[in-house]
Amino acid sequence: MGKLIRLSLFVAVTALLGACSATPQKPEHEGNEQIMAIQSQAEHAYKLAMLDQAESLYLEVLKSVPNYAPAWFRLGNIYTRTNRHEAAIAAYRRCIELEPNNQKAWYNMGLVRIKQSTNLLNTASNQGDADSAVGRQIKALLDALNQLQSQPQTTAQAGL
Repeated sequence: MGKLIRLSLFVAVTALLGACSATPQKPEHEGNEQIMAIQSQAEHAYKLAMLDQAESLYLEVLKSVPNYAPAWFRLGNIYTRTNRHEAAIAAYRRCIELEPNNQKAWYNMGLVRIKQSTNLLNTASNQGDADSAVGRQIKALLDALNQLQSQPQTTAQAGL
């Protein structure tokens, strides 16, 4: 009787292992090829300024490869261009965490901070007395930031 149980158990385990090995599995390179294809589509959409589509595709890439710094960088650029400054800062920070020497990401994050500062000072300039000492300081700083941003776009947009 013991032999019969052992034989039955052996047959059951063998059948189970056989079924597992017969289950079709996607080779790893197919998954990588699919991610590379999505990345390529994202880059193409980005270059055509189809930012909504590019954003969706980059997010899809990041679901599979969350530490892919170039996708975080592109998302930062997309968020900057669509005036989602906090999201842009977060994306650039993630890119920099992954690639601390990425000067473009540091530069672009600085540009976003300048835009945020300009927006803040625009609001501040409408508050209180514009002729007070602080009012004049706000105006001077705002003028300097506006002048900085109005310089030729070749340097101001280098990282984007």
